[in-house]
Amino acid sequence: MAARRLVALLVAAGLALSSAGCGGGEQLDAVDADLIAPSTPRDEVAEVQPWSKPETQRRTIKVGQRDRSFLLSLPAGARERSRLPLIFAFHGYREDAASMRKYSQLDGADAIVVYMDGVDRAWAPAPYARTTGGDDLAFVDAVREQVTGEFSVDKARVFATGLSNGGGFASYVGCQRPQDFTAVASVSAAFYQRVSQGCSSIPIKHVDFHGTNDSVMSYFGGQRHDTAYESVEAMLAEAAERNHCDAEYVEKPLSDTVTELRWDGCDAPLVHYRVDGGPHIWQGGTVDSSRTTSAGFATRTQLAFFGVPFGSVSDP
Repeated sequence: MAARRLVALLVAAGLALSSAGCGGGEQLDAVDADLIAPSTPRDEVAEVQPWSKPETQRRTIKVGQRDRSFLLSLPAGARERSRLPLIFAFHGYREDAASMRKYSQLDGADAIVVYMDGVDRAWAPAPYARTTGGDDLAFVDAVREQVTGEFSVDKARVFATGLSNGGGFASYVGCQRPQDFTAVASVSAAFYQRVSQGCSSIPIKHVDFHGTNDSVMSYFGGQRHDTAYESVEAMLAEAAERNHCDAEYVEKPLSDTVTELRWDGCDAPLVHYRVDGGPHIWQGGTVDSSRTTSAGFATRTQLAFFGVPFGSVSDP
Protein backbone atom coordinates (compact mmCIF):
# COMPACT_ATOMS: atom_id res chain seq x y z
CA MET A 1 0.00 0.00 0.00
CA ALA A 2 2.79 2.37 0.92
CA ALA A 3 4.58 1.42 -2.31
CA ARG A 4 1.52 2.32 -4.37
CA ARG A 5 1.30 5.74 -2.71
CA LEU A 6 5.01 6.40 -3.43
CA VAL A 7 4.59 5.53 -7.12
CA ALA A 8 1.54 7.78 -7.37
CA LEU A 9 3.41 10.66 -5.81
CA LEU A 10 6.37 10.19 -8.20
CA VAL A 11 4.08 10.11 -11.26
CA ALA A 12 2.30 13.30 -10.13
CA ALA A 13 5.60 15.05 -9.60
CA GLY A 14 6.81 13.99 -13.07
CA LEU A 15 3.66 15.31 -14.73
CA ALA A 16 4.05 18.65 -12.94
CA LEU A 17 7.67 18.97 -14.07
CA SER A 18 6.75 18.01 -17.62
CA SER A 19 3.98 20.60 -17.64
CA ALA A 20 6.34 23.32 -16.37
CA GLY A 21 8.95 22.39 -18.99
CA CYS A 22 6.43 22.59 -21.80
CA GLY A 23 5.25 25.96 -20.59
CA GLY A 24 8.82 27.29 -20.54
CA GLY A 25 9.41 26.02 -24.07
CA GLU A 26 6.31 27.73 -25.39
CA GLN A 27 7.41 31.03 -23.83
CA LEU A 28 10.91 30.79 -25.39
CA ASP A 29 9.39 30.00 -28.79
CA ALA A 30 7.24 33.12 -28.52
CA VAL A 31 10.29 35.28 -27.71
CA ASP A 32 12.21 33.80 -30.67
CA ALA A 33 9.29 34.40 -33.00
CA ASP A 34 9.10 38.03 -31.91
CA LEU A 35 12.82 38.50 -32.60
CA ILE A 36 12.58 36.93 -36.05
CA ALA A 37 9.38 38.70 -37.12
CA PRO A 38 8.88 41.89 -35.11
CA SER A 39 5.46 43.46 -35.29
CA THR A 40 6.82 46.70 -36.86
CA PRO A 41 9.32 46.82 -39.79
CA ARG A 42 12.76 48.13 -38.93
CA ASP A 43 13.82 49.33 -42.44
CA GLU A 44 12.00 51.22 -45.15
CA VAL A 45 13.08 51.12 -48.81
CA ALA A 46 13.31 54.63 -50.29
CA GLU A 47 11.47 55.18 -53.54
CA VAL A 48 13.84 55.45 -56.56
CA GLN A 49 13.42 58.81 -58.27
CA PRO A 50 13.48 58.90 -62.10
CA TRP A 51 16.48 60.56 -63.73
CA SER A 52 16.24 64.03 -65.20
CA LYS A 53 16.20 64.09 -69.00
CA PRO A 54 19.11 65.28 -71.18
CA GLU A 55 18.95 69.01 -71.84
CA THR A 56 20.98 71.91 -73.22
CA GLN A 57 20.97 75.37 -71.67
CA ARG A 58 22.29 78.73 -72.87
CA ARG A 59 24.05 80.47 -69.97
CA THR A 60 25.83 83.77 -69.39
CA ILE A 61 28.43 84.49 -66.74
CA LYS A 62 30.18 87.70 -65.72
CA VAL A 63 33.96 87.51 -66.07
CA GLY A 64 35.74 90.75 -65.28
CA GLN A 65 33.93 93.45 -67.27
CA ARG A 66 32.51 91.07 -69.87
CA ASP A 67 29.42 88.90 -70.07
CA ARG A 68 30.61 85.56 -71.46
CA SER A 69 28.25 82.92 -72.85
CA PHE A 70 28.31 79.14 -73.20
CA LEU A 71 26.08 76.15 -73.89
CA LEU A 72 25.70 73.61 -71.09
CA SER A 73 24.79 70.12 -72.29
CA LEU A 74 23.60 67.77 -69.56
CA PRO A 75 23.33 63.97 -69.92
CA ALA A 76 20.46 61.91 -68.51
CA GLY A 77 20.44 61.97 -64.72
CA ALA A 78 22.89 64.86 -64.41
CA ARG A 79 21.08 66.10 -61.30
CA GLU A 80 20.77 62.70 -59.65
CA ARG A 81 24.07 61.02 -60.48
CA SER A 82 27.47 61.58 -58.93
CA ARG A 83 31.05 62.01 -60.22
CA LEU A 84 30.24 62.82 -63.84
CA PRO A 85 33.00 63.70 -66.33
CA LEU A 86 33.19 67.31 -67.54
CA ILE A 87 34.31 68.28 -71.06
CA PHE A 88 35.14 71.81 -72.23
CA ALA A 89 34.77 72.24 -76.02
CA PHE A 90 36.28 75.22 -77.90
CA HIS A 91 35.16 76.15 -81.43
CA GLY A 92 37.36 77.24 -84.32
CA TYR A 93 38.01 80.80 -85.52
CA ARG A 94 34.84 82.53 -86.76
CA GLU A 95 32.68 79.73 -85.40
CA ASP A 96 30.63 79.55 -82.20
CA ALA A 97 29.48 77.15 -79.49
CA ALA A 98 26.37 76.09 -81.44
CA SER A 99 28.34 75.09 -84.53
CA MET A 100 30.88 73.19 -82.41
CA ARG A 101 28.05 71.30 -80.78
CA LYS A 102 26.53 70.41 -84.16
CA TYR A 103 29.57 69.06 -85.99
CA SER A 104 31.29 67.38 -83.02
CA GLN A 105 28.20 65.58 -81.67
CA LEU A 106 29.84 65.55 -78.24
CA ASP A 107 26.35 65.53 -76.73
CA GLY A 108 26.57 61.78 -77.26
CA ALA A 109 29.13 61.53 -74.45
CA ASP A 110 27.96 60.38 -71.05
CA ALA A 111 29.34 63.58 -69.58
CA ILE A 112 28.55 67.20 -68.90
CA VAL A 113 29.76 69.13 -71.95
CA VAL A 114 30.38 72.87 -71.92
CA TYR A 115 30.55 74.49 -75.38
CA MET A 116 32.31 77.81 -74.85
CA ASP A 117 31.86 81.00 -76.92
CA GLY A 118 34.97 83.04 -77.70
CA VAL A 119 34.89 86.84 -77.84
CA ASP A 120 34.40 87.80 -81.51
CA ARG A 121 34.52 84.07 -82.25
CA ALA A 122 38.20 83.67 -81.40
CA TRP A 123 40.47 82.36 -78.66
CA ALA A 124 43.76 83.64 -77.27
CA PRO A 125 46.66 83.48 -77.70
CA ALA A 126 46.03 83.52 -81.48
CA PRO A 127 47.17 86.76 -83.15
CA TYR A 128 43.62 87.75 -84.18
CA ALA A 129 42.06 87.28 -80.71
CA ARG A 130 40.72 90.37 -78.93
CA THR A 131 41.24 88.74 -75.56
CA THR A 132 44.40 87.83 -73.71
CA GLY A 133 45.30 84.34 -72.58
CA GLY A 134 44.50 85.47 -69.04
CA ASP A 135 41.03 86.69 -70.08
CA ASP A 136 40.04 83.38 -71.64
CA LEU A 137 41.56 81.33 -68.83
CA ALA A 138 39.50 83.37 -66.35
CA PHE A 139 36.39 82.45 -68.37
CA VAL A 140 37.30 78.76 -68.17
CA ASP A 141 37.97 79.04 -64.43
CA ALA A 142 34.63 80.76 -63.78
CA VAL A 143 32.59 78.22 -65.74
CA ARG A 144 34.43 75.32 -64.15
CA GLU A 145 33.70 76.71 -60.68
CA GLN A 146 30.01 77.22 -61.51
CA VAL A 147 29.45 73.77 -63.00
CA THR A 148 31.36 71.85 -60.32
CA GLY A 149 29.46 73.79 -57.66
CA GLU A 150 26.07 72.90 -59.15
CA PHE A 151 26.65 69.29 -60.24
CA SER A 152 28.59 66.33 -58.91
CA VAL A 153 31.69 66.34 -61.14
CA ASP A 154 34.60 63.94 -60.94
CA LYS A 155 37.48 66.40 -60.69
CA ALA A 156 39.84 63.67 -61.87
CA ARG A 157 37.93 63.56 -65.18
CA VAL A 158 37.88 67.11 -66.53
CA PHE A 159 38.89 67.47 -70.20
CA ALA A 160 39.44 70.11 -72.88
CA THR A 161 39.01 69.71 -76.63
CA GLY A 162 38.82 72.00 -79.62
CA LEU A 163 39.09 72.52 -83.37
CA SER A 164 41.66 74.73 -85.12
CA ASN A 165 41.97 77.93 -83.06
CA GLY A 166 39.96 76.13 -80.35
CA GLY A 167 42.33 73.16 -80.53
CA GLY A 168 45.25 75.48 -79.93
CA PHE A 169 43.42 77.01 -76.98
CA ALA A 170 42.57 73.56 -75.55
CA SER A 171 46.30 72.82 -75.60
CA TYR A 172 46.97 76.22 -74.00
CA VAL A 173 44.52 75.34 -71.22
CA GLY A 174 46.41 72.08 -70.69
CA CYS A 175 49.67 74.03 -70.51
CA GLN A 176 48.37 76.60 -68.04
CA ARG A 177 45.95 74.51 -65.97
CA PRO A 178 47.36 70.96 -65.75
CA GLN A 179 46.27 70.75 -62.11
CA ASP A 180 42.63 71.28 -63.15
CA PHE A 181 42.47 69.19 -66.35
CA THR A 182 43.09 65.49 -66.88
CA ALA A 183 43.65 65.42 -70.64
CA VAL A 184 43.33 67.51 -73.80
CA ALA A 185 42.40 66.74 -77.40
CA SER A 186 43.43 68.95 -80.31
CA VAL A 187 41.83 68.61 -83.75
CA SER A 188 43.38 70.31 -86.80
CA ALA A 189 44.85 72.65 -84.23
CA ALA A 190 46.44 76.06 -84.68
CA PHE A 191 49.69 75.83 -82.75
CA TYR A 192 50.87 79.42 -82.83
CA GLN A 193 54.14 79.72 -80.97
CA ARG A 194 52.56 81.53 -78.04
CA VAL A 195 50.44 78.46 -77.26
CA SER A 196 53.42 76.70 -75.69
CA GLN A 197 55.09 79.74 -74.13
CA GLY A 198 55.20 79.55 -70.34
CA CYS A 199 53.87 76.00 -70.47
CA SER A 200 53.87 74.06 -67.20
CA SER A 201 56.33 71.19 -66.94
CA ILE A 202 53.61 68.98 -65.43
CA PRO A 203 52.76 66.15 -67.87
CA ILE A 204 49.23 65.97 -69.23
CA LYS A 205 47.49 63.36 -71.40
CA HIS A 206 47.22 64.56 -75.00
CA VAL A 207 45.61 63.15 -78.14
CA ASP A 208 45.98 65.02 -81.43
CA PHE A 209 44.33 64.71 -84.87
CA HIS A 210 45.57 66.36 -88.07
CA GLY A 211 45.20 65.86 -91.81
CA THR A 212 48.19 66.05 -94.15
CA ASN A 213 46.16 68.02 -96.71
CA ASP A 214 45.14 70.76 -94.27
CA SER A 215 45.24 73.99 -96.30
CA VAL A 216 44.48 76.26 -93.34
CA MET A 217 46.91 75.03 -90.68
CA SER A 218 49.45 73.02 -92.63
CA TYR A 219 50.61 69.74 -91.15
CA PHE A 220 54.13 70.96 -91.86
CA GLY A 221 53.89 74.38 -90.23
CA GLY A 222 53.88 77.84 -91.77
CA GLN A 223 52.64 81.36 -91.24
CA ARG A 224 49.18 82.94 -90.96
CA HIS A 225 48.10 86.41 -89.87
CA ASP A 226 51.77 87.42 -90.03
CA THR A 227 52.52 84.91 -87.28
CA ALA A 228 54.43 81.64 -87.43
CA TYR A 229 52.78 78.43 -86.30
CA GLU A 230 54.41 75.10 -85.51
CA SER A 231 54.38 71.94 -87.56
CA VAL A 232 52.61 68.93 -86.08
CA GLU A 233 55.99 67.22 -85.74
CA ALA A 234 57.43 70.10 -83.70
CA MET A 235 54.36 70.28 -81.46
CA LEU A 236 54.49 66.55 -80.77
CA ALA A 237 58.21 66.72 -79.97
CA GLU A 238 57.47 69.38 -77.34
CA ALA A 239 54.60 67.32 -75.91
CA ALA A 240 56.76 64.19 -75.79
CA GLU A 241 59.48 66.05 -73.90
CA ARG A 242 56.97 67.47 -71.43
CA ASN A 243 55.43 64.02 -70.83
CA HIS A 244 58.88 62.40 -70.46
CA CYS A 245 58.22 60.00 -73.32
CA ASP A 246 60.76 57.87 -75.14
CA ALA A 247 62.23 59.55 -78.19
CA GLU A 248 60.81 56.93 -80.55
CA TYR A 249 57.14 56.28 -81.25
CA VAL A 250 55.26 53.32 -82.69
CA GLU A 251 53.28 53.74 -85.92
CA LYS A 252 50.18 51.61 -86.41
CA PRO A 253 48.09 51.87 -89.60
CA LEU A 254 44.37 51.84 -88.79
CA SER A 255 43.10 52.20 -92.36
CA ASP A 256 44.30 53.26 -95.79
CA THR A 257 44.30 56.88 -94.62
CA VAL A 258 44.66 56.87 -90.81
CA THR A 259 47.84 56.05 -88.90
CA GLU A 260 48.17 56.06 -85.11
CA LEU A 261 51.44 57.32 -83.62
CA ARG A 262 51.85 56.33 -79.97
CA TRP A 263 54.75 57.23 -77.70
CA ASP A 264 56.03 54.74 -75.11
CA GLY A 265 57.50 55.30 -71.67
CA CYS A 266 55.46 58.46 -71.03
CA ASP A 267 54.44 59.79 -67.62
CA ALA A 268 51.20 60.79 -69.38
CA PRO A 269 49.97 59.21 -72.64
CA LEU A 270 50.65 60.96 -75.95
CA VAL A 271 48.90 59.82 -79.15
CA HIS A 272 48.61 61.37 -82.62
CA TYR A 273 46.33 60.37 -85.51
CA ARG A 274 47.71 61.32 -88.93
CA VAL A 275 45.02 61.44 -91.61
CA ASP A 276 46.62 61.13 -95.05
CA GLY A 277 44.87 63.50 -97.44
CA GLY A 278 42.68 64.84 -94.65
CA PRO A 279 41.52 68.51 -94.85
CA HIS A 280 41.10 71.16 -92.16
CA ILE A 281 38.13 69.57 -90.41
CA TRP A 282 36.79 67.81 -87.32
CA GLN A 283 37.50 64.33 -88.69
CA GLY A 284 34.31 62.33 -89.18
CA GLY A 285 32.13 65.21 -87.99
CA THR A 286 28.78 66.07 -89.51
CA VAL A 287 30.34 68.54 -92.01
CA ASP A 288 33.27 66.29 -93.02
CA SER A 289 32.65 65.13 -96.61
CA SER A 290 36.26 64.04 -97.27
CA ARG A 291 35.62 60.36 -96.47
CA THR A 292 39.16 60.09 -95.13
CA THR A 293 37.90 58.69 -91.81
CA SER A 294 34.83 56.88 -90.55
CA ALA A 295 31.84 58.83 -89.27
CA GLY A 296 32.41 60.28 -85.81
CA PHE A 297 36.10 59.35 -85.82
CA ALA A 298 37.55 62.32 -83.89
CA THR A 299 34.70 62.31 -81.37
CA ARG A 300 34.65 58.56 -80.69
CA THR A 301 38.44 58.28 -80.56
CA GLN A 302 39.06 61.13 -78.16
CA LEU A 303 36.25 60.03 -75.84
CA ALA A 304 37.82 56.57 -75.72
CA PHE A 305 41.15 58.25 -74.90
CA PHE A 306 39.41 60.21 -72.11
CA GLY A 307 37.70 57.05 -70.85
CA VAL A 308 34.24 58.60 -71.32
CA PRO A 309 31.40 56.37 -72.60
CA PHE A 310 29.75 57.38 -75.87
CA GLY A 311 26.03 56.73 -76.25
CA SER A 312 22.90 56.99 -74.14
CA VAL A 313 22.72 55.71 -70.57
CA SER A 314 19.38 54.42 -69.24
CA ASP A 315 17.69 55.05 -65.92
CA PRO A 316 18.68 52.64 -63.11
